[in-house]
Parts: sequence; structure tokens; C-alpha cells
Amino acid sequence: MSPGVISRSMCMGMAVGFSPTVGLQAVLCFVIALVCNRFWRPAMFDWVIALVGSLVVNPLTMVPTYTFYYWIGCQAMTCSSLVEFKDAEHIKDFIFALGEGTGAILLGSVPFMVAGLPAGYFLGRVIERLLEARAQRRRVRLLELARRRREQELRAAQSIQSAQ
Repeated sequence: MSPGVISRSMCMGMAVGFSPTVGLQAVLCFVIALVCNRFWRPAMFDWVIALVGSLVVNPLTMVPTYTFYYWIGCQAMTCSSLVEFKDAEHIKDFIFALGEGTGAILLGSVPFMVAGLPAGYFLGRVIERLLEARAQRRRVRLLELARRRREQELRAAQSIQSAQ
């Protein structure tokens, strides 16, 4: 992978992950990566890494996360009534209603999407550095192994020559 792909992909994946699009996140990561790689710059994003980054919000954490998004959104705009989420069915009602609840959830998710950008980039950069260091250690180890083998071959060739 070219430098920066992991960082950029985690960044994009976390932004998509914090958006209220559970169920569409894999498709969004794939489409964004495809469009950017195709029309902007090749090897800009890796959609699989972006998908891993998008797992910050998943079906298990969706109810508390969307409740928090709704609460923040209602603080930013006027909601007619603050409704408590009791299970995933309430979230589905808000999402499919395309009304005030959906607007509050969308608005409440924006700060987390924005915060997910640098957090994802930082996390991706850390992973990238760890992988680069691991690859460098492996290259050094393989070069050392090749040097030892070459020395053994030279000694074997010298012993054969001296025996003749």
C-alpha cells in the first residue's frame, strides 16, 4: 500500500461510522473509496480498512449512540418532545419518519463525525507506523539471514578448494 492509505481510510471509515447510517456503512465505504480512487487519485482509500474504521458504531452500540445523537440534536434545535429510546424499534421509527427525530439524530451526529476525522487519521497513522516498523524488522532479519547463508556458502566453497 502506498503511504497514507491506512490513515486516510481509517479517517473516512470513522466519519462514516459515526454517521447515522447503520446498515449502509459498508456500501458507503465502498462507494466513497471507489469514486475517490477512480476519479480523484488512485490508491486514495482502501474500502476494507475504511469498513473496519466504520465499526465504531455498530448494531450493539446503536441504541445508546443514537439516543445521545438525538439528545445533542435536540439541544441544538428545538424538538417538540424529547423521547426516550427503549429499544431499536424506536430508532427505526425516527429514522424512517424523516421528521424532527431524524433531523435531531443527523444534527447530533455531526460533531462526532467531525471528531472522527482526526481520531481516525491518528489511529490509522499509528497502525501504519507499526506495520512499517514490522516490515523494516522483517527486511533486516531477511538480509541478515541472506548474509549468513552467503558466508556459509563461501566457507563451504573455500573448504572445497582447499581440500583439492
